[in-house]
Amino acid sequence: MTYRSPTFVGHLIGASFGLVFVLVNATGLPVVLAATLRAAAVAAFVVVVLGFLRTARDLRQAGRARPAGFTRFYWLVVLIEALALFGGLAVLRQVEPAAALGWIALVVGAHFFPLARLWPEGRRQLVAIATAMSALGVIGLVLAFSTRDAVLVAVVSGVGSGLVLLGWSLVQSVGTLTGRRSGADA
Repeated sequence: MTYRSPTFVGHLIGASFGLVFVLVNATGLPVVLAATLRAAAVAAFVVVVLGFLRTARDLRQAGRARPAGFTRFYWLVVLIEALALFGGLAVLRQVEPAAALGWIALVVGAHFFPLARLWPEGRRQLVAIATAMSALGVIGLVLAFSTRDAVLVAVVSGVGSGLVLLGWSLVQSVGTLTGRRSGADA
């Protein structure tokens, strides 16, 4: 078997959320740009699915199963993320509704920091995602409170976060499909 940069379930999950972020939040953009971003997001997601299927096939042929890595620590991180997400949204919707997407991007981004501890093989990639999405979330919050422009926040924090998540998964999946090592494997 040729060495491939594996595309795991985490990539599929990230790409799924990235796809939703782009599809939902591109609404305020000019129609042609929104349509182009949505089409590119769907195409990227398809590549990620193909990378995931290739990894599953390669592992099956090699007689190996890759554990999902969904430990108690993972579920604790998800629980804290959900509490922060919904608790913060309940408050922000009363104070400044335009801030919701900034908060979502910040919380989702921040949850990648502890996950980097859980999966050391992708640590650098996860920290980069956490940093980028957290920054997009903070920028979205600043924009929400300074401009009260929900469309601008949706583009920065929503579409921006979607592109980060899709980009991460796409790079890994291209490595899977071409047999090249990704930066996360180095």
